[in-house]
Amino acid sequence: MRVLIVNTLYPPEDVGGAERSVAQLAQGLAAAGVETSVLTLSPSDVAKQTIGGVAVHRRRLKNLYWPYDGEPRAAAKRALWHGLEAANPLMDDGVDQVVAQVRPDLIHLHLTTGFSQSVHRAAARRGLPLVQTLRDWSMLCARASLFRRGRRCTRRCASCVVLTAGKRARSQGVDHVIGLSGPVLEAHRSAGYFRPSAGSVIGNAAALTTPSRRPAWSQEPRLTFGFLGRVEPEKGIETLLRATTQLKGDWRLRIAGRGDPAYVARLRTGFPDPRIVWLGQVEAVDFWPMADVLVAPALWAEPFGRAAAEAVQQGRGVIASRIGGLPEATDGAGALALIEAGDVAALARAMQGAMSEPERWRFAASRPPRWTQAAVVQAHLELYDQVLSRRASRMAAERDQL
Repeated sequence: MRVLIVNTLYPPEDVGGAERSVAQLAQGLAAAGVETSVLTLSPSDVAKQTIGGVAVHRRRLKNLYWPYDGEPRAAAKRALWHGLEAANPLMDDGVDQVVAQVRPDLIHLHLTTGFSQSVHRAAARRGLPLVQTLRDWSMLCARASLFRRGRRCTRRCASCVVLTAGKRARSQGVDHVIGLSGPVLEAHRSAGYFRPSAGSVIGNAAALTTPSRRPAWSQEPRLTFGFLGRVEPEKGIETLLRATTQLKGDWRLRIAGRGDPAYVARLRTGFPDPRIVWLGQVEAVDFWPMADVLVAPALWAEPFGRAAAEAVQQGRGVIASRIGGLPEATDGAGALALIEAGDVAALARAMQGAMSEPERWRFAASRPPRWTQAAVVQAHLELYDQVLSRRASRMAAERDQL
């Protein structure tokens, strides 16, 4: 079987949770005997690379600018970028070239930003089965987050409806849609996307790491909370920092992740407590030995929550927002508190509660994680077989009617 995976970015470009998860899936499929290729975007065309047994094709993004360089742009220029992204035909040639070179049996589309509708069009032109995983809200929202001006969008704005109308129409041609969680899949269905498509839920696999040990309470009698992810408003970092000002007793907080330098500087100035340590970008394998309890106070509807799933695998306690896919990602946690997003007092109470039972939260024995590497790869293999079988049966039936 030959599978072409398509995602906006791919390691080592801008490695975040989505890129790690897509790479983990691609390499897992390759290890299982699937001839796996990846199509991804870059500021310029790059010769084919082989990474972890996966052939990686990087094609230049043909739009007004490369949006992942951290450079600020004027509102008018951003609006033009999104206007072109709505139905960008300039991407078709690059996508077609890779599809012709790989000759896949099936295309698996993940994040669509930058590709516009080019992958959907390429699959339709060649009659190739198309599977799509919903990893963010880019099919519904031009900003891919359903979050604006510091608040979660309770309904879609008119501009997002217009800018994503073409994606909604193209979604009707997808053979199978995968949601990282039930809420993200249902939200798209409710908005009229993927109406004829079969659907399922497959979460992200936790990283392949051995659970790190924590010291006995007698050796280290302070609970350490941890935040792992992008340092930005929608992740609820300000909710967490405000909650620390209400805590009584001894505690520590380790914040791992990147963010806009000016924004991070403002936070560090506004919350100068020496017990808060800003680690910057840190690999997960180095983060977990520092943290007893993961705090995931997201304000936006996280489609899944990779850090939360890893915390469960690591046997860490988890305090998370009851929003999006976080409740599913935390399934199996030995010590868990779910709070309403943005509720500073509730988060402070949950953290104080963990401090009152420190050993239970430090050594939070968890059930076996649902989404292991093996389980995620196997679920995709079975799904691909189903999609290809359904497509073959439909084609046979159409031939019989001629």
